[in-house]
Amino acid sequence: MRPVAPPLIALQQGLARIAPKAVAVAVSDPRGSLAVVWPEEAPAIAKAVPARRREFAAGRHAARMAMRDLDVAEQAIPAGQDRAPIWPEGLTGSISHDGSSCIAVLGRREDFHALGVDVEPAEALPADVIDAVCTQHELDRLLALPSDLRARDARRLFCAKEAVFKAQYPLTGCLFDFKTLEITWAETTAYFTARFTRDVGSVPANATLCGQVGEAGGHMFALVAIGAHAATENAEFPFCAMG
Repeated sequence: MRPVAPPLIALQQGLARIAPKAVAVAVSDPRGSLAVVWPEEAPAIAKAVPARRREFAAGRHAARMAMRDLDVAEQAIPAGQDRAPIWPEGLTGSISHDGSSCIAVLGRREDFHALGVDVEPAEALPADVIDAVCTQHELDRLLALPSDLRARDARRLFCAKEAVFKAQYPLTGCLFDFKTLEITWAETTAYFTARFTRDVGSVPANATLCGQVGEAGGHMFALVAIGAHAATENAEFPFCAMG
């Protein structure tokens, strides 16, 4: 693995600023030589193209660095048939990459039911993707913005929705499209609320998850934490698999 470049250090620091204290954050660079892939993990990328192999390996490397930060012994993180990470017993986490970075967040299940993270290039979302990502209400809000800000704000919506999806998936096992979530931004902060526009498994329509977005080192990122204790973030979120 190549040394962590200043933009990735800035990314890690930015994500750490919005993460709960009990969440470990680590980054790695997928553009260098292949990181070590443990035998239990190798089947997931046996037929993958080189770029996918590097991203997978870098993500697992970041996750094991996060394990060290939690004072947990490094362990394998195989992938399930759905390609989602199978976290070691007692841990929960999330991995994301955007071509020039891999990030991993990790916490103990005694503290969190689930975590969701996403990283994106800090660039405008392509125009031909915006309609697929946004609900009509979100599109109306985007149209009210100055034209030079619309596509960039659409990227923030995309990033937030990806993080929400990744947080809920280990709990519900449900796939859905982008319009199943509708994002509302807090007026003066990077906090957002994601409302489910329809039932998802046993999660009813209008249930919400909250999270934060940020930007650093040329990347956008979003984090959603579902706490395991009363009065922690999103601890009241209804779900099925671990309810």
